[in-house]
Amino acid sequence: MAASWLLLLFQVLFAFSGCIAGASQIGLGSRLLASKGEIWGSNNRTFAFGFTPSDTHDRFLVGIWFTELPGDRTVVWSANR
Repeated sequence: MAASWLLLLFQVLFAFSGCIAGASQIGLGSRLLASKGEIWGSNNRTFAFGFTPSDTHDRFLVGIWFTELPGDRTVVWSANR
C-alpha cells in the first residue's frame, strides 16, 4: 500500500516538473496567496498546487489536488494534514 502512494506521489511530481521548470509559467519571485485562491496548475491541467481551505475556520492547507474531477477538490497530497 505504501508503494502505491509513493508511485502516485512520483506521478504528481512528474506532472508538475514541466510546470515548475518552465520559467515562462512560474517566474522567479512568484508567490501564491491563499486569500485570493491562486493556484499553479500542471501543464496537462490534471493537477493543481496551492492552498485549499481546511476544516478549521480561517486556515488553509497547502496541497495538490485533481482539477478535472467534478465536485469538491480531491486532495492527493497535503502538508501536515
